[in-house]
Amino acid sequence: MQYEKDFLKKLYENLLDMRLLEKKMVDTYAQGRVPGHVHSGVGQEATYAGVLTNFKEGDYYKRTHRVTAIPYMMGTSLDTFFGELLAKKTGNSGGRGGSLHIGELRTGDLGFSGTLGCDAAVGVGAALTIDMEGRDNVAFVFMGDGTSSRGPVYEAMNLAAAWKLPVLFVCQNNQFAISTPSSYSIAAENAVADRAPGYAMPAKVVDGTDVLAVYEAAKELLEGVRAGKGPAVLECKDYRWRGHFEGDQCAYRDAAVTEDWIEHKDCVKNFEAMLLEQGVLTQEEVDRMRSDFDHAMDEAILRAEAAPEMEPEEIYDGLYV
Repeated sequence: MQYEKDFLKKLYENLLDMRLLEKKMVDTYAQGRVPGHVHSGVGQEATYAGVLTNFKEGDYYKRTHRVTAIPYMMGTSLDTFFGELLAKKTGNSGGRGGSLHIGELRTGDLGFSGTLGCDAAVGVGAALTIDMEGRDNVAFVFMGDGTSSRGPVYEAMNLAAAWKLPVLFVCQNNQFAISTPSSYSIAAENAVADRAPGYAMPAKVVDGTDVLAVYEAAKELLEGVRAGKGPAVLECKDYRWRGHFEGDQCAYRDAAVTEDWIEHKDCVKNFEAMLLEQGVLTQEEVDRMRSDFDHAMDEAILRAEAAPEMEPEEIYDGLYV
């Protein structure tokens, strides 16, 4: 497949920015500057970058708690991102949601519930809106392998299939549901793709660390979804580099396996090496992109730290409409 250089550069920039933002979030948390927990998606950026490169105006996406940096890629500013992360009024919910609830509807972000999978039907509901309005848009519904075993997910999939709604269900299979390996809790080799035939859905399984492979697989499935043929499933296989949350020591898995994934299946490093070899990017461009974004993040963090926090009497603002 031949790609325009500008396309490859933009895809790399999105991938790199998410990696740097995820690492910055982890570092900021380690410094004691972030209230609450964070769930790092370092190493898993290619699934979202590849799939959502197919996003267009009018689409929706229903994300999960990892990768946290996705809203920035989709149009949420760094000021809003860090404002919410640091529990400041400049955040999209005034600092009430924290890392799990960064994002804005104007970018197509439908948010998500901290109780994973219980609101899968929200994405299907967005697809019903699209269908009733006669648009060629889609709703992307993301989930992890652990979430995929929850009942509400399959209620949502069944309804989407029965009504032929425009949904792409995306499983980011990182092989662990908190501390439970998918091999222990899921009978099928592929958590969602192998279950898709039960709902008459086409499905693909792809290397979730290969951003172009993810992009192409999503693009192919979306042709049918946008054409009104009903929902489809894309399962992306990757690996969670860090603990389920920061502070999780991962005593339940083999550290050597983790190191092997980090060394050989780094989606950013491998894509960068390919683009450098092909002459799409120069090392000077890569260094500048890293430096510029790192500076932008540091400036945004300083502004967030200087921003006001909500007062006790404001904590319930927006709870009732």
